[in-house]
Amino acid sequence: MRPPALERLGFYPTANVVVELLKTYFQPAETGRLLDPCAGEGTAASILARALNCHSWGAELSPSRAAFALEKMDRLFNAPWQSCHLTNESVTLLFLNPPYSHDRLGDQKRLELEFLKSTTPKLMRGGALIYVVPHPLLRDLDVASHLAGYYENITVHRYPETEFNQVIVLAVKRLKFKMPSNEEVQQVQAWAEVEPPLLAEAPEPLYTLLPSSDKGAGGQPVRFSRLDWQSEEIVDATQKRGVHSSKEWMDLINPSRGLGEFKQPVMPLKKGHIAMCATRSLLNNCLA
Repeated sequence: MRPPALERLGFYPTANVVVELLKTYFQPAETGRLLDPCAGEGTAASILARALNCHSWGAELSPSRAAFALEKMDRLFNAPWQSCHLTNESVTLLFLNPPYSHDRLGDQKRLELEFLKSTTPKLMRGGALIYVVPHPLLRDLDVASHLAGYYENITVHRYPETEFNQVIVLAVKRLKFKMPSNEEVQQVQAWAEVEPPLLAEAPEPLYTLLPSSDKGAGGQPVRFSRLDWQSEEIVDATQKRGVHSSKEWMDLINPSRGLGEFKQPVMPLKKGHIAMCATRSLLNNCLA
């Protein structure tokens, strides 16, 4: 990744005009769930989610961009995607515009491939994929094999008005993984050698989004959470919602807090009432 890209943490947002065109390719869900693991400022995800009747979930590494995304998306973590947990097969639509680079700290695999591999299990069977990547990446054997094995109804479109040579891959996740043949893998790779059609408004939706469910793979409840927290975030969360602010804790450190105070009755006590109170305490200490 070049120095300017490193400064931006690989962030190059999807243009609004592209997002508006992408909306026309999908039949909105009854109630769907969209995942954007590289959310940026949350603009693309929020536009798509509103148009396609989806809840928008995501992750964003940059604190400044995450602050904007939090205002637009339904749920977002200011954290790397790898530090988040999401139940498998719980997402209706996967919107993936990953950083374009190699993993410099890992096995040197392309980050575009690593994000695709880590997010594909989160997509429901029959769920839809939007994959924005460099055009030559389709030549990569691992990328081509993954797309051919896990996805079907694949279409490739040229990204309009960009300084990069990008394409947009649209596809549907297979109901069951299929070991791709050499011909199927080569078909994906061949798309890297030809100029795909320019992304344009679809006359009618090509893909239908499935409704989301509160259950994921194996009937597990859908859960989206963060696995790691910075020390500053732990302190902030503790101060706002820590155990020290609970009623139980306050009662424990201040026993008199839970005791009732003597209040003057509405009507003054009569002599008989006073006598009963006095003798009751005396009689309780007497032995028969």
